[in-house]
Amino acid sequence: MWILTVDGGGSKTAARLTDTSTGKQWQQQAGPASLTNDFALALQNIMQLSSALCREAGVDSKQLRVVMGLAGAGNPQQQQQAHAQLAPLYHSLFVTTDAHTSLYGANLGQPVLVVALGTGSVAMRLLPDGTEQQIGGWGFNIGDEAGGAWLGKLAVRQLLWQVDSLDGIQSPLLQAIAGKIGSTAAQLLPWLKSAEPNDFAALAPLVFQYRRQCAVAAELLQQQIAAVTQLITQGLAHYRLPVVLLGGLAGDTMPLLPDALRAQLQPARGSALDGAFILATQHHLTPHNCGNTL
Repeated sequence: MWILTVDGGGSKTAARLTDTSTGKQWQQQAGPASLTNDFALALQNIMQLSSALCREAGVDSKQLRVVMGLAGAGNPQQQQQAHAQLAPLYHSLFVTTDAHTSLYGANLGQPVLVVALGTGSVAMRLLPDGTEQQIGGWGFNIGDEAGGAWLGKLAVRQLLWQVDSLDGIQSPLLQAIAGKIGSTAAQLLPWLKSAEPNDFAALAPLVFQYRRQCAVAAELLQQQIAAVTQLITQGLAHYRLPVVLLGGLAGDTMPLLPDALRAQLQPARGSALDGAFILATQHHLTPHNCGNTL
């Protein structure tokens, strides 16, 4: 059996093709595959990866059993549209969220709370009886607190306040951000008009970089830690679960968490691609979708 697994996020997409009869694997990476941020680009990157892996392995896509975990697939309309366009390419296709595949990969299908901090943010809980629940992940416009785009947006908002002030840009963090996106209305307005979540997320690492030398950065990180703490606390509720922190901001955020929360963390046992593979080998799937089956 040939299994293709895809992990599509707001910044990049990874795909792995596995020949289960031999255990041989092929893996490649491409640009983002967030259905919310850019639907057409997401499908383009997915199909590019799929075609490249099929060529490399010498297999026809019609032979593939496919599980895709994609950012934005929690929106039923987007999920259904993606499935309709991609399903004819494969033997079978299951489209779910990247949070769902990360949930199954983080503790290799065992009970866990996963908090993912990437371009966006989301928490997902898997209980011993197989019950799953998502917390957060409502998207850049209204939620995704503690995600890179959210943190970058907070930083840009502070930059605009200092641009408008009599003293000008005093913060070392904001000076660094201004060096990337501009420091005058003539520079900033075009950037703001075209800025996507990825553009804001690209600024988030600067907040961590300047936290020891800039009061603004330190204040923003207090908001970051409060948001992560809320995600973990609400995700755990009254359950006793291991907590896995994932995503591009996880490594920088982890040391800043309160001791009590850090004590509950464990390293991920697997990746979102591993989780997608686990889902692909299950005989019963419970997707948040329109009955896509394998």
